[in-house]
Amino acid sequence: MVLLHSANGLEWQSPPKGTSLKTLSEAEEQGFITIRGEFQKRQFRLTEMGFEYIQRDKRRLEARRS
Repeated sequence: MVLLHSANGLEWQSPPKGTSLKTLSEAEEQGFITIRGEFQKRQFRLTEMGFEYIQRDKRRLEARRS
């Protein structure tokens, strides 16, 4: 979830420091992100499904704060 919330839109970006390959792989398997590159050059971006999921989650969290 932290990986998804760290994403800045739908553009390619580097994962946050400390993000494991397992975390990236699991998010990709679930259809939330797409991965490209290898090792230190690895990048990810949200899929449409991942973007929609994060938008819903942000609205849910905001509603809980209100």
